[in-house]
Amino acid sequence: YATAYTPNEPEAAAALGWAPLTDETVVPAARALLRKTRGQGVLITRGRKGMALCEAGGKEVMLAVFGSEEAVDTTGAGDTVIGTFTLALAAGASMEEAARLANYAGGIVVMKRGTAVVEAAELREAILRDARH
Repeated sequence: YATAYTPNEPEAAAALGWAPLTDETVVPAARALLRKTRGQGVLITRGRKGMALCEAGGKEVMLAVFGSEEAVDTTGAGDTVIGTFTLALAAGASMEEAARLANYAGGIVVMKRGTAVVEAAELREAILRDARH
């Protein structure tokens, strides 16, 4: 079994055979995926609605989208989220810390055209900017 899963809303709904997810059904869907996969966490990406994290221990965290809700280009955003989330977990972050970092990285990359990367300095600035608000 994997430690965590990071589907987007359509992928999560399809995996469960559910109708498209809503604000009311995203957490129950994440909980259902946790039971189905036996993972430790499910992070559902929701586009301009942010992310929903549910952990096997019962913790639930809803993250608002970081940055602008008007993405320039979503190419590679999911890969950026998965990569950042996985790297943070491998480095010892908690699921919530990893999800927050992934949210920052996803918010940064969608503001760039084409397939883009997030530089360490950009991620640091995002963390600092968010901490000031």
